[in-house]
Amino acid sequence: MKIRKMLRIVGILGFVWQLSTIWGTVGAHEDTTIHKFEGVDRNDSMSRVERVERTKQVTVVSIPGLSFLELRPDQLSALPHFEHITQFGAVGAMNIRTTNRSMRDVYASLGAGEPAVGIVEALTFEARESRHGVRVSELMNRYTGQLGGGQTSLLEENSLIVPELAMLKRLNKEQAYGVGAMGDLLKTYGVHRSVLGSSDLGRGMHLEQKQLRRYAPLMLMDSNGFVDKGTLGDDAAMAVVDRPGGMSTDYAHLTSLWKNRQQLSISVIELGDLYRLYSERAHYDQDRFNELKGLVLRDMDQWLGQLLEGMKPGTDSLWMFSPEVNAEAAKSKLYLSPLLHYTASGSGGILVSESTRRLGIVTSQDFTSTLLNEFKIPVPNGLIGIPLAASGMSHALDELVRDQSSIQMIYRSRPSLLYPFATFEMIVLLISLIYALWIKRRGRKEVVPAQGVLRILLLSLLTAPAVMLILGWIAVPATTQFGINGAIIMLVVSLVAGSLILAFILTAYSETTAMIWLGVGTAAIIVLDTCTGAYAMKYSVLGYDPMIGARYYGIGNEYMGVLIGALVLGITAALQRRYAARGTRASRTAALAACAAFLLVTVCLTAPSLGANAGGALSAAVAFGVAGVQCFAGERWRELRLGRASALLAALLALGVGALWLLNSADSPAAFARESHVGRAFHALRAGQFDQIGHLIVRKLRMNVHLLRASVWSKVLITSLFVMAVLVLRPRGRLRVWQHKNPYWMYGFSANMIGAIAALLLNDSGIVAAATMIVFVAVPLLLLRLGELAVEQGA
Repeated sequence: MKIRKMLRIVGILGFVWQLSTIWGTVGAHEDTTIHKFEGVDRNDSMSRVERVERTKQVTVVSIPGLSFLELRPDQLSALPHFEHITQFGAVGAMNIRTTNRSMRDVYASLGAGEPAVGIVEALTFEARESRHGVRVSELMNRYTGQLGGGQTSLLEENSLIVPELAMLKRLNKEQAYGVGAMGDLLKTYGVHRSVLGSSDLGRGMHLEQKQLRRYAPLMLMDSNGFVDKGTLGDDAAMAVVDRPGGMSTDYAHLTSLWKNRQQLSISVIELGDLYRLYSERAHYDQDRFNELKGLVLRDMDQWLGQLLEGMKPGTDSLWMFSPEVNAEAAKSKLYLSPLLHYTASGSGGILVSESTRRLGIVTSQDFTSTLLNEFKIPVPNGLIGIPLAASGMSHALDELVRDQSSIQMIYRSRPSLLYPFATFEMIVLLISLIYALWIKRRGRKEVVPAQGVLRILLLSLLTAPAVMLILGWIAVPATTQFGINGAIIMLVVSLVAGSLILAFILTAYSETTAMIWLGVGTAAIIVLDTCTGAYAMKYSVLGYDPMIGARYYGIGNEYMGVLIGALVLGITAALQRRYAARGTRASRTAALAACAAFLLVTVCLTAPSLGANAGGALSAAVAFGVAGVQCFAGERWRELRLGRASALLAALLALGVGALWLLNSADSPAAFARESHVGRAFHALRAGQFDQIGHLIVRKLRMNVHLLRASVWSKVLITSLFVMAVLVLRPRGRLRVWQHKNPYWMYGFSANMIGAIAALLLNDSGIVAAATMIVFVAVPLLLLRLGELAVEQGA
């Protein structure tokens, strides 16, 4: 098919993309479906309240600055109550990544049940406090008009108010639910909400002179900006001249307030001493800083002991987390926050989430749904988090810390591997193109040595993804044995050496044979790993990224592009070798074998327990369908004209959507065994939540536009397209010659190109998938051209 005819198909795919957005929006890292928040039916809310746990009391202790560095065995030995909670409670690592990596974003996100943005101005005050000479309740009424008609006097003195609510809502107007969603549900079901303590810097000062850090109430406030009760100011702290900021949390007063909580309640207690210490980090030498940190942690530990003694079996539930890890942890790339759950009757274990399907790794949205579930409040379809569960495991914290080290190593190694690799890809492609244009004017002696080196380098671009996946199997033991820095060095060396060695071995074969081994072998490794638990992909630099929540399970967009591109290349190369040897088209047996491979991979991408990549499944249906039709259909289908291409693409996407529906609907055995984010999207669709489609389309466009500007993969995609265009258009008529001489090569190239366009349009981060897929067109084209030039020069 000619390039200009391929470009006409872009418009068709763009239209179909809008129709398929419902299914293609879900990837697992941010690749999550956003449904409309259905809220609660107020007409029967009272009857539902009767089903809520009437005696449940949930306490959430928030410690800004806490990280896994403070939960190491050498630290816990001096903190017996922290240690008790980790031994007899459930432990987890929560993704708290937000736009600004700040605790105000985290609190707002927990309250909204989805990623939200907090602002410095959105501070919380007690109703009795005054700001700029105006009582806060009056200020709230001025901004919102919610307290008119004398209602200001009805507020309790210790009610909490967020006066700048309008600014916060305006900043989050793109959100599906809006801030305060969890507070609204708790309020509707009669759960009393209170917030105690803050991370304010400065005590005894006038309110305007303090550096206020009062964001915890954003977690429990309702959509009107109110929390039932709280103590945030000087009453929650006491003056201590030798502590950070000259103040310390008044633990005795917090305990007294906590003991007087209501029967059905949730209390958030923020302990700000560790945050205040790190805020003044530059003023201390290391010894004094360590001394103060030990004192702060021991004070917290003693207070936790009092809290544990006051907990009642069966009704009290304690959660502990950090809304912002400290600077040391962030510098080490330990961005996941500790999340601990303890009940008086509980036993040790590890937190698990169906959102991540990975022991110990959970999302902040899961935490929101879990807090609602504590009171038996039904989680609305609009909330994407899934209530957490605990899995029994001895030494759960030790296992989690070891896993954290491996995740940390992979995260830190990406800048040392992926960015240089992408740059290497672009350089090799451009140098090879220049050489292919320059070689025509040179003689045989100058051709052979340089071409051999270029062939190895080009082949290494195709072997590298498989090597990256294989290295995932050795990442964990390497981290354990050599430490993080040593493991990173080992990964870099192994990737370079492994890719070049495999490429050198493949140079002993013809281009066609090399492409068969590369394509089929790479696809087989990816499918095998996916079907056996995706262990290698979990620890591959081209795989998951729990630190930023890019994906937790299934096949990510990087390897989705590799899988589709490699399989199409391998199968069409095999058919081309048969055609070159016998001069005949593909037999029925070959057609059946190829179609079976295409079907197997499509099912793998579609199944909720395997690939779980909706956009990938649709992209595979397009690429494999085009390849199958061109390779095995009649002559009139080999050149896809506009009308014929439109009908074919519509049919392929319909088949892809049908497969997604069958494997992810509620009645499917596969979905029954393990529902994925794709299945939850179908549930929202069946519930008639169509008003979010426009929001989803806008989100897709913004994500791809952002990646087009910021991602290195966009540059790889553009470079590959440029190389392909030059090879096809210069000199004129080459494309027609290749179509006649190497028909199956060209069928594969056109299928992968159309598949890359589909991946670009059908995925949130389609740039990445398109870039990894299009390399399986650009590199073989260059190898094909270099081989022809070598023959022309008599090499």
